[in-house]
Amino acid sequence: MKNKRFSKFLVLSILIVFLLSGCNTKYSQNPKLIKEVQFVLGTTGQIQVYSESEETGQESISKTFNRIRDIENKMSTSIEGSDVYRLNENKNSEYINIDEETIYVINKGLEYYYVTSGAFNINIGALINLWGIGKETARIPSEQEITDALQHIDIDTMAIKNNSVMLEDPLSQIELGGIAKGYAVDEATRMLREEGINNALVNLGGDIYALGKRYDGKPWTVGIQDPEQSSKLIASLPLTDQSIVTSGDYERYFMEDGVRYHHIIDPETGYPVRNELRSVTIISDLAIDGDVLSTAVFILGLEKGLELIESLDGVEVILITNEKEIYHSSGVNEQLNIINKEYKIREFK
Repeated sequence: MKNKRFSKFLVLSILIVFLLSGCNTKYSQNPKLIKEVQFVLGTTGQIQVYSESEETGQESISKTFNRIRDIENKMSTSIEGSDVYRLNENKNSEYINIDEETIYVINKGLEYYYVTSGAFNINIGALINLWGIGKETARIPSEQEITDALQHIDIDTMAIKNNSVMLEDPLSQIELGGIAKGYAVDEATRMLREEGINNALVNLGGDIYALGKRYDGKPWTVGIQDPEQSSKLIASLPLTDQSIVTSGDYERYFMEDGVRYHHIIDPETGYPVRNELRSVTIISDLAIDGDVLSTAVFILGLEKGLELIESLDGVEVILITNEKEIYHSSGVNEQLNIINKEYKIREFK
C-alpha cells in the first residue's frame, strides 16, 4: 500500500511568491517583510508580516507561534496531558476538567454538528483512528470494523458541565483536527493585531487568513489549488481581512488497487466520501468557520453543500468537481479569476 501525503503548504509557498510579486517595489526596503516557518498542529505553518523593524516583526511572529503551540498543547490528540488526550484516555465515564478555550472549541463543534445536519462530528475519532489516513498505519478496515466504530461516534454521548467534559461511551474519541487549526489561525491573527501588525498572512497547513491589505493598498491575491496538479492553480481571488480554507480529496490519502482513500470520512457511512467533488473552498470572516464548513460541505456534496452555504451569513464557497467544473455561492462575484481554462464555471440548476 502506498501512503501519500500532500502538504497544502508546499502549494502555498508557491502562492506566497505569486502574492508578493505584484507588490509595489517602493515597499521592498521599508517596511520589512519578515516570515518564519514552523511545524505546528501536525502541519507546516508560515507567518509573514510587514513591520517597520525586523526585531519588532520577529518578536510578533515568535509570540504568535507560541500562542499556536499553546492551543496545540491543549487540543492535540497525541500530546500526552493535552485536554483532548486526557478525555480520550478516560475510560471511567467521569467528568474531566479542561481549559475554557478547549470547551469553547468543543461547543463550537457541537453547534456545527446541528448546523450541518451531522456532517461535521467532533466525536468521529474512532473512525479516524481506524482508517489511520496520513499515517504509516493507514489501511482499509473490514466492514465489521467500520460497523463497530460507527457505534461509538454518537455526539449525544458527550456531556458538558461548566468546564468539564465526559465521554459516556469509553470507546468514543474526540477529534478536533477539523476545527482547532481554524481556531488557531483566528487566534494567531488576533495576536498579530494586538502586537500592532496590520498587514500579514497566516497560513497553517492551508488554513489562511489575509490580514489587512498589501502595502501598496491592494488586496492580497490568494490562489485555489488544482486537485490534479498540486503545483498549479485553478483560480485566484482578492482577499482582505478574511480567511480562506480548502478541503480536498488530494491532501491526505493512500492508493490501493487504483482506488483513492482520502482523509475526509463520512460519519454516516464510515468510509471516505465518494461524490462529485474534488475540493471545497470556504471564504469567511473567521477561519474556524471555514475549517469546519470546508469539511462539512465536502461531505454533503454539491447540492446540499451549496444550499447550506446560501443559508449562512458572511460565508461563501467555491466547489471544484471531478468534471473540472466550478460552482460557487451567490456572493462570489466576478473577482474570481480563472487561471486554468480547462475548468469552467457552471451554474447549479
